[in-house]
Amino acid sequence: MDKVTVLFYGSALKHTGGQRFYEATESTSIRLLIDELGRHYGAAFKDFLQNREECFFLINGQGLMQTGGLDSGLRPGDKVDILPHAEAG
Repeated sequence: MDKVTVLFYGSALKHTGGQRFYEATESTSIRLLIDELGRHYGAAFKDFLQNREECFFLINGQGLMQTGGLDSGLRPGDKVDILPHAEAG
């Protein structure tokens, strides 16, 4: 496997047209993944991904605080979950 699998949940799906996963081929860090996803799904999704109050990332089940933040490295076979923060209500 030579790709990073990205899984989308909750309100992130509104930006992907309901697509639940994406296979990233160009990204070697979360920062570069955000750029790649922005090119694929548009600027509004990139803004959503960059807003720490709207969503968070898990790399193979670990949060970015444990993996190195936006510069966390990605390798082929990694799984990245993009989850929205719980909405109040």
